[in-house]
Amino acid sequence: GQVVFSSVQLSPGVPTLWKDKPCVYRGRVWDGEQAPLRTYGEFEREVRLLFKALMEVMLEGDYWGKPFSFPKPEISIEPDFLIEDEEFNREHPDLPTYRDLYLMTFELASKYGTPYYDNQIPPYRGAGEGISCYQCLAGDELVPVADSSGAITVRAIGDLFDAAAKGGKRVDSFGTELAYYDGMAPSVDFSTLGASLRPFHGIMRQRYTGDLLKITLESGRQITVTPDHPVYAVDGGRYVRMTADDLDRGDYLPVMKVGGFSEARVDEIDVADLIAGAGYADQIRATGDRVKIRGTSHPGLPRTLPVDRDLAVFLGYYLVAGSNNQSGRRYTVTLSFEVGRSGLAADAAARIRTVFGYEPKIIESAAGIEVTIRSKLIYLLVNALGCGSHADERSVPDLLFNIDRARVGDYLGTAFRAGKKKISRRQARSIRLRLVSRDAARRLVWLAGEIGVQMTYTERDMRVRWSGDMQKVYVCSITAQDQINRFCAETGYNAGSTIGRLADGAFTHLPRGGGGFERTAIACAGRYQAGGLDGIQVSLFLPPAAGQIACGDVHPLRIRSIEPVTSDGYVYDLVDVAGTHTFANALGIVTGNCCAYQFSALADEDDEFEDKLYFREGKHFSMGSWQVMSINCPRAAYKAEGNLDRLIAELKALMDTAVELYRIKRRWMSLIRTNGRMPFAMQRPKDPNTGERGEIAVDLDGLVYTIGVVGVNEMVEHFTGHQLHESRDAFRLAVRTMTELEMYARELSTKHNMTIALARTPAETTGQRFAVADLLDERFRDHAIKVVKGDADSALDMLGTSLDLPIYYTNGTHVTPAAPVPLTKRIEIEHVFFPIVDGGNIFHIWLGEARPDPRGLMEMAMNLCRTTQIGYFAFTRDLTVSLKEYRELKIGHERPGKAAGTSPAADRADA
Repeated sequence: GQVVFSSVQLSPGVPTLWKDKPCVYRGRVWDGEQAPLRTYGEFEREVRLLFKALMEVMLEGDYWGKPFSFPKPEISIEPDFLIEDEEFNREHPDLPTYRDLYLMTFELASKYGTPYYDNQIPPYRGAGEGISCYQCLAGDELVPVADSSGAITVRAIGDLFDAAAKGGKRVDSFGTELAYYDGMAPSVDFSTLGASLRPFHGIMRQRYTGDLLKITLESGRQITVTPDHPVYAVDGGRYVRMTADDLDRGDYLPVMKVGGFSEARVDEIDVADLIAGAGYADQIRATGDRVKIRGTSHPGLPRTLPVDRDLAVFLGYYLVAGSNNQSGRRYTVTLSFEVGRSGLAADAAARIRTVFGYEPKIIESAAGIEVTIRSKLIYLLVNALGCGSHADERSVPDLLFNIDRARVGDYLGTAFRAGKKKISRRQARSIRLRLVSRDAARRLVWLAGEIGVQMTYTERDMRVRWSGDMQKVYVCSITAQDQINRFCAETGYNAGSTIGRLADGAFTHLPRGGGGFERTAIACAGRYQAGGLDGIQVSLFLPPAAGQIACGDVHPLRIRSIEPVTSDGYVYDLVDVAGTHTFANALGIVTGNCCAYQFSALADEDDEFEDKLYFREGKHFSMGSWQVMSINCPRAAYKAEGNLDRLIAELKALMDTAVELYRIKRRWMSLIRTNGRMPFAMQRPKDPNTGERGEIAVDLDGLVYTIGVVGVNEMVEHFTGHQLHESRDAFRLAVRTMTELEMYARELSTKHNMTIALARTPAETTGQRFAVADLLDERFRDHAIKVVKGDADSALDMLGTSLDLPIYYTNGTHVTPAAPVPLTKRIEIEHVFFPIVDGGNIFHIWLGEARPDPRGLMEMAMNLCRTTQIGYFAFTRDLTVSLKEYRELKIGHERPGKAAGTSPAADRADA
């Protein structure tokens, strides 16, 4: 016989999360107190055998040989079970392996199309500690992060991984490595455009062979990522999440325009701690308030050095002119200036005397002027600060990202003065600094943000005058006049007669055309100065989104070029930046992260998580939805009349209506709960050990409210003239609108204190009901008839006689089933929506009447699980069931089988 509508989630073994947890059975928690300690991990054998037994029964079918429609087996594809426990298998040769058990499910899929597959491998799912991710950056990409104290450091992401991995790392079944790191990253919430420090869980890396994409913006700022790395681009005046390979030249990416992220301001340096922390503890001796080199009589340095103007100026000189050297027992730190820069040399010498109490040696020659300190202690200090030894190794010390804003100005002003070249006869159009250290130049761009200055970054090949060789040079420039004025005010730099761009700076324009702001009949100038919104020059009318972008903490910059870069090595990413899943590189470009949500990560949000794991006082996990309400996306498109802002407003208005009904439902259910009128859900079984009442059976406060979307394909078809699979513009519009709704769902959740999930509607007949409703309504009939799927002609003939018309809207964000595209194209389109419509989605693989080889089916499915974001999928077969014989009818392939029953009703029916 058949059971009622139901499902059962099956894992082929005991997940890692549960292996060491006490079992709950026979009315007890077997935790060593209520009963002898027994954990779920002890029952691996029973779990495998039960899984096998269920598959065997389902493969056999019911008494008549028909497939079991229910309970629907939901097969969990988890990283835990993609690597065999070889030791366990050797000890239990009589038991099926994980592969054997998974293969049985694909036999069932091939035969009946029964199972659903719950893919927990993608980064936004992450069963247990699954960390599989394919959205990564090049290893030399510099990223600013904050440690547990809030102090900012800037590191190559590859180096950050290596440092974190010293404390241990985890490797998943695909070789992806996770190194845990307790840190924070400057991040942007694109619903508010506000920037802040956000915690992240670690750094991951994986092998990658293929082309990376080097994306260069009009300011010269760059980022190098894998093609499917998540990015945010301006579309219709708003930032929309997409993948890097969806970008085109002329699109706009967000760049951070604020600083001040450090939460650990440094006013003084402990010289002994700094040098010892750099690995030189055995070479120094700290006595009282002094630090000396071991075995020397020199008085050394004060134990504490104030981070004052003199130190900042010295470090600024070192960035441009510094080097240090060791030759035997001789240690020197040298500042080298060009001929004619004696004033700078004298100032540098004075700073050295003030900061360190050492008398430097000044040597002038035809080659220039050298200011030299002979001191091992200062040599070690400069190295410990991370200043670099030579021109191509120089860097901006992390100290600079954590000091007072005025001292940052002193440092930058000194560096630009020391690096200033001889003035040519032509009037200067910018102020600039040339460096041969890529690391220093990129760090300098981030540091300039600390004083609110936006620099242009350029990489050039220049010929070295004395050798004729080509050398890579990195130029930091300030070109816009408002930025030059700010730089001079903050640093004391004298720009002289330099005249920057008054109107054409990259940071003085909002996007125009293409992905820029939508305009109707009234023009809007997108130019503004540093004053933000108040400085925008408006003709008569300000587009609604312009104000938010102008006042936000990021600015959109246009993509100048996208170049492929061959890679054969590791790529990296930050993991799960809390709340926003975004971070910035050192050039300020904001990008998405590997958002590997983990079941175990719920401990951060649920104060009772541990109690539920251990079933303390009867606490347990339960999940579900209070109610599902679906929104008619095509109708919103009809009402928008071609205006994108109005489309989004119409969709949000539908969500607002749904939330109002949810609030009524919540008040109503609260009253019912208060009066005890839900006896089954609110029952509190007695603890058989203590006789005390336990927790209520259903965690009602944990239930969510689901908003289902219907007809996204038809919505974009009406709006663009093309379906999802026919046009890149249609696809991008779908991603844009779903991202807007997902962010709005979060906003509504916070505003109304209820969890709202965005999903493809589980009420699949709603697609027909909405299509019929729009066809019946004269306001929308002409629009609907052009986009509905099914037999529109028959529907028109039947209109007014029945509501069961043969038409429908495509559910959720699916490609319409009749689209003439290969499976790979469907996957390419639909998988993008799974992290967005994360309240529930499914991918259908239509098998027709074919019965493919289960092994081939499994290989294809496992590849889909590993390389896409599809979180839930099913193989759907077409079955013809004989009403006379109660079994699948296979025309031309009849075989004798078990006796088939008949019924009078079946005798009168055609098979």
